[in-house]
Amino acid sequence: MVLNSLDKMIQLQKNTANIRNICVLAHVDHGKTTLADCLISSNGIISSRLAGKLRYMDSREDEQIRGITMKSSAISLHYATGNEEYLINLIDSPGHVDFSSEVSTAVRICDGCIIVVDAVEGICPQTQAVLRQAWLENIRPVLVINKIDRLIVELKFTPQEAYSHLKNILEQINALTGTLFTSKVLEERAERETESQVNLNSEQGEQVYDWSTGLEDTDDSHLYFSPEQGNVVFTSAIDGWGFGIEHFAKIYSQKIGIKKEVLLKTLWGDYYINMKAKKIMKVDQAKGKKPLFVQLILENIWSLYDAVLKRDKEKIDKIVTSLGLKIGAREARHSDPKVQINAICSQWLPISHAVLAMVCQKLPSPLDITAERVEKLMCTGSQTFDSLPPETQALKAGLSLKKKLPRDVSVQDKGTQRSLQQHRHRYPWSPPRMGVHLTQVQREKSQEVPLGFSAPPDDLPPVPHMAYCTLENLYLLMGRELEELEEVPPGNVLGIGGLQDFVLKSATLCSLPSCPPFIPLNFEATPIVRVAVEPKHPSEMPQLVKGMKLLNQADPCVQILIQETGEHVLVTAGEVHLQRCLDDLKERFAKIHISVSEPIIPFRETITKPPKVDMVNEEIGKQQKVAVIHQTKEDQSKVPEGVQVDSDGLITMTTPNKLAMLSVRAMPLPEEVTQILEENSDLIRSMEQLTSSLNEGKDTQMINQKTQEKILEFKGKLEHHLTGRKWRNTVDQIWSFGPRKCGPNILVNKSEDFQNSVWPGPAGKASKEASRYRDLGNSIVSGFQLATLSGPMCEEPLMGVCFVLEKWDLSKFEEQETSDKQNQEQSDLVKGGQGEVKTYSGRDENQEQQDDCPEPFEKRTAQKGDSPLTDCYGPFSGQLIATMKEACRYALQVKPQRLMAAMYTCDIMATGDVLGRVYAVLSKREGRVLQEEMKEGTDMFIIKAVLPVAESFGFADEIRKRTSGLASPQLVFSHWEIIPSDPFWVPTTEEEYLHFGEKADCENQARKYMNAVRKRKGLYVEEKIVEHAEKQRTLSKNK
Repeated sequence: MVLNSLDKMIQLQKNTANIRNICVLAHVDHGKTTLADCLISSNGIISSRLAGKLRYMDSREDEQIRGITMKSSAISLHYATGNEEYLINLIDSPGHVDFSSEVSTAVRICDGCIIVVDAVEGICPQTQAVLRQAWLENIRPVLVINKIDRLIVELKFTPQEAYSHLKNILEQINALTGTLFTSKVLEERAERETESQVNLNSEQGEQVYDWSTGLEDTDDSHLYFSPEQGNVVFTSAIDGWGFGIEHFAKIYSQKIGIKKEVLLKTLWGDYYINMKAKKIMKVDQAKGKKPLFVQLILENIWSLYDAVLKRDKEKIDKIVTSLGLKIGAREARHSDPKVQINAICSQWLPISHAVLAMVCQKLPSPLDITAERVEKLMCTGSQTFDSLPPETQALKAGLSLKKKLPRDVSVQDKGTQRSLQQHRHRYPWSPPRMGVHLTQVQREKSQEVPLGFSAPPDDLPPVPHMAYCTLENLYLLMGRELEELEEVPPGNVLGIGGLQDFVLKSATLCSLPSCPPFIPLNFEATPIVRVAVEPKHPSEMPQLVKGMKLLNQADPCVQILIQETGEHVLVTAGEVHLQRCLDDLKERFAKIHISVSEPIIPFRETITKPPKVDMVNEEIGKQQKVAVIHQTKEDQSKVPEGVQVDSDGLITMTTPNKLAMLSVRAMPLPEEVTQILEENSDLIRSMEQLTSSLNEGKDTQMINQKTQEKILEFKGKLEHHLTGRKWRNTVDQIWSFGPRKCGPNILVNKSEDFQNSVWPGPAGKASKEASRYRDLGNSIVSGFQLATLSGPMCEEPLMGVCFVLEKWDLSKFEEQETSDKQNQEQSDLVKGGQGEVKTYSGRDENQEQQDDCPEPFEKRTAQKGDSPLTDCYGPFSGQLIATMKEACRYALQVKPQRLMAAMYTCDIMATGDVLGRVYAVLSKREGRVLQEEMKEGTDMFIIKAVLPVAESFGFADEIRKRTSGLASPQLVFSHWEIIPSDPFWVPTTEEEYLHFGEKADCENQARKYMNAVRKRKGLYVEEKIVEHAEKQRTLSKNK
């Protein structure tokens, strides 16, 4: 096909009905970029001979070296069929799990997607992930089963075996789609039930058990992949051929004389043809009849491969002549059979025609965007579409996309994340597709009315993160190139220049103030790998800061932090992602030499129930108890004076000025509760905002029904899991969550004097005492937040701990307050006649405070009204914070402490002969195998394991080296897991002394991790420089 001019593309952009915005999704190495090459070569942009070798969409050097895609890149293609001409905006996305954020951005921009599956490997973990992402974004998928040539050349399948194998793959992917569909229908049904629960009386009992209601009524036939529906294509991208059954139905309807419609329904499935009767009948496998798909399609392809691979020149000539093809002399004489196959098949079954025809017929245009998807995009958080303002709801109808994109458009920094394409620092977004209302308002106040606004920006509602901006450049994305455009009609994918000062990672652009920011993206990978970065030459620090800012803009998944220590920290999704970010920082953004620290491994600290067996698995008896008591006595001697410790772990502390006393106990939370708290962190955050607005006396009518239901459901879940005598009424008494007020730890207030609760609504309204001591209560909460942010073991955040404030005695403080008020009144009377003595008394007060300050409150200045805030120990609220923090830390230290490690789930595909080596690498790195199963029809095993993040660095390289590249792992962050060993353990019983020796110097995993973190943070590490002096070797012996 001839290369199209820019004018042609601009003309095609105007016909929105014939635009297709699609992305290619698949597991790593399943052939996405090769397929994209084949489609690009059909437009004459690259030579068809280079398709699959050039990897045109991998424009970065490291992508070419590693052989994987790392950044999504877009290109516009032209496809003509009959009288219709289509513009296809194709986005090639990465398959590696570290770059799944790129997939999320690509999926948001598109209306449809091509799912590519390797015919040999079948459904892989990332295939499931991308299908789920497409499903969550409500975009329609079509299926390409690629690498069919491997079934012939590598696995040496017969056509019949290949048919069974392909059928198996289709069943698996349809089962996956069915699972997603079922969960969606059941969710919708559950929502409908909760809405209509009020009206349910006697019918309720029947409905509870009939869980499949709604599934039978909902039509799901269009969701599944089936060749007869035309949404499946079989291809070999490297050999340049592909077909849908429609192509063969057309040919055979003329040859055999059976209607095309009948053949379309029977070419895939267990049907065979009775040539005598010219009828198609159901296959009876026992009689050895071949299905039509095998007989009419696969056998022809197999015989072609067989002839070329065996170099049967006569047979090849016969096939070429019968198909009416012309093969060049160069290809016919070529020594590589692949060249001949490519030359014949690319003419006989051109892959670009098969795939693009399916895309144009089966995937929707931007005009066909579903109402459900529009509503979902516009409803952030727990909002429903009906709760949006009327002018916002009216925008839904405006998605008819009739207008053109104006140049003056504003931006809202929060909401939809668009792929910030790094190429020349441009940003390929598709705001005009989502309607022309792109969003919002001016930073600098001026009276001019922006285009599309009905009022000056001053009168707009005060929504945070708003900025008014002008678009500088619009670009057509052509893979490695950018073409500048004057205007872009709605419905197209485009690049926008000039937004770098307004947009951090994500934005919703709109010309009307009423458009809400679109919902955030669903990211599959969690950023977990962090490193500290610094310039080699300190003078280059400004360039590093600027470079990190650009990197943060350019990558949707990366996080940039500046720690309290002043370190610049880069948080990434995995090792490969980290390497790419560092390369970008060095070569493109900062352009300086940088030093990178060892990976900073995140840990969590927690406590557990006292163990029932010792380290040699013997039940703890009297002998052990005696030893433990000695040990705890030693521990108690470390606790400073003034801190009382009860036998059950209750810590009682007083503030430095002896006016308030706190009693705190730490308890481990059940695992399920910790998980619930982690899952509902966003809800906890919104509850916190609601409670603070209640305390400030604001109107809370804005809280909608759905949020209230969610809060009640969350509370119900907690009550369900926190049962038993020690957890009685705990849920109602929860005062705060932490750290950062939304973490997986809770503070419970069991003090009778002061009642406060985190739950909004009537139950959580403050009493008189609460309002009186609210500031002091906030100090207690702040102390709890500080304690949960850095635990006593190695200053890492806590997880799964419940702190119970048993008692809070403020009686002395109240006495002091009343006496202080009286003193204040007397001093006011005295000061009435002695203004000049003021300076002297202030100086005298300072001198006395520098001494022992025996009577701090009597000599305290009263600059802040009548609240007793300061004495020689500092403000009273500050003393409460410090005391609460220390009490929480001591309460933790009297319980059995444990470290929690971040864990990856690890999916490894390996052949049977290297399984032993895979297991060896896993066990060396503290991994644990969960399951191992053989993939049907292949010699591949799928191993599922968990591996600590701390042990994962270099894991992929090591496993490839040990297995000669036959096993490739895929690591995804999964959960936090308690390391069972006690970091402070020492042998106490006779059996333990016998087993571990007096020094117990075998490696303790938890202690090793703890000391490593303490060393990195500059904390004290208890270790002996010379441990076994008698074993030292002298220099003379070394000679």
